[in-house]
Amino acid sequence: MYKKYHSVVSSVGELDDAKMEKYIKTMRILRQEGIQFQQWLAENPDGGKEGFNKIEAAIQEGGFEDYATFVKVNAKVAWAWNMAQAQVGMEKQKDLNQASQDMTQQGIDLIDQQLADPNIPEETKAELRKTREQLASQKEEIADTWDKNKVYADWAMKVVGPLTNDKEVALVKKYEPQLMEVFTGLSKEQIDQIHELSMPQLELEP
Repeated sequence: MYKKYHSVVSSVGELDDAKMEKYIKTMRILRQEGIQFQQWLAENPDGGKEGFNKIEAAIQEGGFEDYATFVKVNAKVAWAWNMAQAQVGMEKQKDLNQASQDMTQQGIDLIDQQLADPNIPEETKAELRKTREQLASQKEEIADTWDKNKVYADWAMKVVGPLTNDKEVALVKKYEPQLMEVFTGLSKEQIDQIHELSMPQLELEP
């Protein structure tokens, strides 16, 4: 199914700056018309419901030949965006996981130093051993969560990966601020304020 879908969508050629600029312009026009295209497309996958003429007019104003061409470009943008999102999300999660494990290990090391101190009473050490046990369990849980999340992310990237390529993913990352703006309706200032949470928060339907 994915192979057939990819073959149909690929008829518009690879994403490039010209396509991205037309896509962003069109999405802005659609939003100005009060149309959230991603939501409309999910509700009307065949494009035959009320509002179609208004949408196609906006698409042509944005520079696309017709609705079908725009939908194909939209799919390619969505695939590249979701792949970029997975890459960025996993990189941030990897950093967070490592930081959490490092902090937990620091706590364990500190307790080990206290346990080795002959001046600390045995009853205090008994409590420290319980705390160390909890920290060791916490560290193991952090590692397990990372492993589970990575399995899911690897699967998602395996599914989306064949539908896009590194060049298109890099292009979508280049236009991330503009895409965030047209996808969310937020201003550039608002997006800048939450930029560290940007790409991992959106999942697009092709």
